[in-house]
Amino acid sequence: MKRTAVLLPLLLAGCAAAPPAIKQTGVSPPGATIVVRNVAGNIDAYAPERGQPADEYTVAAYGSRSDVRISKAHLVIVARALAPGINFLVRGPKGGAMDLSTQRGDIHVGDFEGVVTAHTDRGNIAMLIPEYGSASVGTGDMSVIFASTSWPGTLKFTVGTGNIELYVNEHAQAHIHMHTDDGSIFTDFPPRSFKPASHGSSETLDGTINGGGPRSIDVEAHRGVVRVLQLKPQM
Repeated sequence: MKRTAVLLPLLLAGCAAAPPAIKQTGVSPPGATIVVRNVAGNIDAYAPERGQPADEYTVAAYGSRSDVRISKAHLVIVARALAPGINFLVRGPKGGAMDLSTQRGDIHVGDFEGVVTAHTDRGNIAMLIPEYGSASVGTGDMSVIFASTSWPGTLKFTVGTGNIELYVNEHAQAHIHMHTDDGSIFTDFPPRSFKPASHGSSETLDGTINGGGPRSIDVEAHRGVVRVLQLKPQM
């Protein structure tokens, strides 16, 4: 929780200095996806602002106006940076999806009530989401907190070089695969449900939480520490 709280003001600092070069708002149909493709810059993603219509999306780009393209089809809103130096702020309504990627920069997602896919080649990812998502990092750290107990298929969280910290709802029923080629693994879910294996510097931990079920979580780091922790109600 602390890592996410610290990262948030850092990512927003650049966006608060000046008004956006481009800002687009509009009605987002149910099930629509916001796609952001950045070159070298950050991406911040949230739910609509307080007072903003619940079905409205926002895409704002900070940097050079000429280096950004925003387009909208029926179920897809696409924001694309054509050069380095752009930071994006996006907001999407409940029940939608976001597909976010940057070649170099950080991604922060907070309180967006939809499905998230995030990727950075070099940077950090921090997600605090009521639903669920998947994420990948080339070089950098990842911290993901998701509250859902139900999702389709397998959620994947991967890091090349860096650490992964994943909080999973304590009541979720799922199969979990945890692996690091060079590092260590820690979980506070009951150890009797997992089967450990190690070979040299690599470690693997496979098992189930709350009896398993029709869904899975795959957490892998090539070089780094993997931590899968229980998300419990705050007292």
